[in-house]
Amino acid sequence: MALTGFASPTWAGHNDASIRLSQGHMALAAGRLKGFLPLLHTPAWALHCDLRGDLDTQQALVAAAALLPHTTKVLDLGPHAHPDLLLPQGWTKVRRHTRQVTLPTDGDVPLPKTRDKQARRFVREGGKVAVETGHDPTTWSHLERLHAASRDRKGLSSHQRRLTPLLQRLAAEPWTFAVTSTNAEGEVVASGGFVLLPCSTCVYAFGGQERSKDSGRASVAMLGEAMRAAQRMGATTFDFGGSQDSGVDKFYAEFGGVPVAMRRWVKAPFWFRWVFPKTWNAWTTPSRVLDMGA
Repeated sequence: MALTGFASPTWAGHNDASIRLSQGHMALAAGRLKGFLPLLHTPAWALHCDLRGDLDTQQALVAAAALLPHTTKVLDLGPHAHPDLLLPQGWTKVRRHTRQVTLPTDGDVPLPKTRDKQARRFVREGGKVAVETGHDPTTWSHLERLHAASRDRKGLSSHQRRLTPLLQRLAAEPWTFAVTSTNAEGEVVASGGFVLLPCSTCVYAFGGQERSKDSGRASVAMLGEAMRAAQRMGATTFDFGGSQDSGVDKFYAEFGGVPVAMRRWVKAPFWFRWVFPKTWNAWTTPSRVLDMGA
């Protein structure tokens, strides 16, 4: 089984704690929460830990993770987790979701009419969209800058210390590509980083935009081109990467993204939710999208 996509130790860097058994493997990262509490988790910015294989394989991998001596564990299992997979005793199950679009095997990738008009207008007004598969560092530096800027606008930490080396590692991998949108003045105003998985799925892993009159249309054009690039590379599914932000999730839905259920499993000491309530709530707040039929 090839180490590609989220299963690659590239995601975890020096803290690699990926579990490899004869039947398969999954990616995990190890670190310390609040500077002292040993934590095992799905690698930062990875949508999930790439848990695949038959039920026995997946059960063995999860059991191996459960035995590791970390005080806290947060595992996102991904869309391919077997429905009969058993939750380890004492763990908390959380319902999450991502959104996906099925890509045609040939012909044009259809965009909803409104989104298609926005993308066409961006290009008509002098905008340009470029796909970078040669892993040019300048392209990935634009992605880093815009991703951090977007998070800063929302009051979220950009985790630059971890983001920078991660993007540098991913930029060199054959299973990643980046897309940039440049306005008529030659400024890169939107960018995205994409990951190809062995299950013929392309995931929108990173993204950001400059706040300007062009940014909305630039992001639409960037994602439309990314979907076409993914199709050319053999992907049959485009995954928007999931978001707990209702506005972002609505944006993905307007591309035709259909909600797909995922599971998060959390293990923490009994006192954790009272000592670190904000962290506990961030980890365990369930998605309500599937309940609403959105």
